[in-house]
Amino acid sequence: MEKDYLTAKKDFSRIGSALLVIAVLSIVMQFLLAFLSAVILKDDILSVENSWFIWVATFVPIYAAFPIGILVMKNVSKEDFVCTKLGLKNFFVLMLICFPIMYGGNIIGTVLSGLLSGGNAENGLNTFAFDNNPLKILVMVVLAPILEEFLFRKQIIDRCARYGEKMAILFSALMFGLFHMNLFQFFYAFGLGLVFAYTYTRTRKLRYSVVMHMVINFMGSVIAPALVSSLDMEAIEQMSTGVIDEATMLSMLPQLICFMLYTFALLGLSIAGLVLLIKKVRQLVFLPKEEEIEKGKRFKTVYCNVGVLSFCLLCIAMCVLSIFI
Repeated sequence: MEKDYLTAKKDFSRIGSALLVIAVLSIVMQFLLAFLSAVILKDDILSVENSWFIWVATFVPIYAAFPIGILVMKNVSKEDFVCTKLGLKNFFVLMLICFPIMYGGNIIGTVLSGLLSGGNAENGLNTFAFDNNPLKILVMVVLAPILEEFLFRKQIIDRCARYGEKMAILFSALMFGLFHMNLFQFFYAFGLGLVFAYTYTRTRKLRYSVVMHMVINFMGSVIAPALVSSLDMEAIEQMSTGVIDEATMLSMLPQLICFMLYTFALLGLSIAGLVLLIKKVRQLVFLPKEEEIEKGKRFKTVYCNVGVLSFCLLCIAMCVLSIFI
């Protein structure tokens, strides 16, 4: 059995190394693009007015590095599996469970970032969420869910599920959360990653987690910012002080109603999802594996290796930088 654990440790180290390669290449390419625009071209192309370049310079390096990372982990053999259907009812149950995780995790990440930074930390995702560039839907609602699910669910879980399904789900979700490299997104990305990973592990069909990911990103990066942007914050401030004319109040009433309906809908979905989460958590199914790593040796085997440790340390360092710089 000890030989099996050494093989497993080597496999996880290679997967961690693949993620490290993706992260390092992404950061280097992003830096080079910024350097090219700021120094060589001597143009303020990174300004807010040049949002097209910001989108390209931020996300192209990340997703362009995915194939290279997958090549690094290609020698880790994949587990044989049989695909199963999830069913519409089960899909909607898991989709509902995503809502309390998404908004609860967002609150935890925001509060913790604020406390650690003394209130100075800013969520860099807001720059993209509140941008009206057409690339937002393409990148955040289409490309990100498809490519991220392909990497963190299919490529990772297919290669490590044979060492234990619980461990594979946790590993996939943790790597997914860390890959965001900021505390604002870590908690909800990790929580959602657990749901996505469990869904994929049970079905081995990527479409379910991709659609869930698309719905979450659409609501969080398109619908919510659009509703917030439609509100006249100055008028709302006047309303809170009682200094506002009737015409202004009537003009902003439709936007307020839409925002309130959206808020109450999310609250209802989150409550329903939380109830389902509490109810279903004890009904989760994990199939035994012949090569499953026994308790007491999982942490050392999965996380205490060069590849995974290096990736985790890099992501933690980037999280710290995002808070204090």
